[in-house]
Amino acid sequence: MCEPVDETLNSHPDIQNLAKQVDERCSGLPLALIIISYDMACKTTLREWKYAIEMLKRYVLPKIENEVFPLLKFSYDNLPDTTMKCFLYYCMYPEDYCIPKKRLVEYWFWEGLLNEFDRISEAQMQGDNITNSLLKACLLENGGEIHGEDHVKMHDVICDMVLWITHEFETTENNLFVKVGAKLFEEPDVKA
Repeated sequence: MCEPVDETLNSHPDIQNLAKQVDERCSGLPLALIIISYDMACKTTLREWKYAIEMLKRYVLPKIENEVFPLLKFSYDNLPDTTMKCFLYYCMYPEDYCIPKKRLVEYWFWEGLLNEFDRISEAQMQGDNITNSLLKACLLENGGEIHGEDHVKMHDVICDMVLWITHEFETTENNLFVKVGAKLFEEPDVKA
């Protein structure tokens, strides 16, 4: 569990100055600040902060459409592997689409993304842990309670970032393909 922000900022005298550099790298974008601050709250040494800032510098690209996503991808890159895959799974849903947490975890289980347990009832614990970590990282949002079930949704900017990640990076690494709004009922015939 991460330490409170005040403890992190006070864990070394130079960290407050480094936090200002992180703020500058985020260009004052509120969503970028919120998501990256979640990752930075766990970093309590000067070395961790300097490394994170160096990594953030690599994410910023010159075009305006590429300024936000690379910054937000920093949080994605810090997710555990299983959580990354579950996070990318959400790109199959439209922006701001509310999905029951329990059903989402079931989908992850049946897709083979949850690998710690053999039974769905046990996998629910792993899925709840992943969902909660994505909520804490502000990569998912609370969608409220609908018909007695807790729902989650993804902010439209985060959803666009997920599509960007799957297009720019994951298609070559994990053979993912997504076409927004295609309403496919079967897998298309694709030749490699």
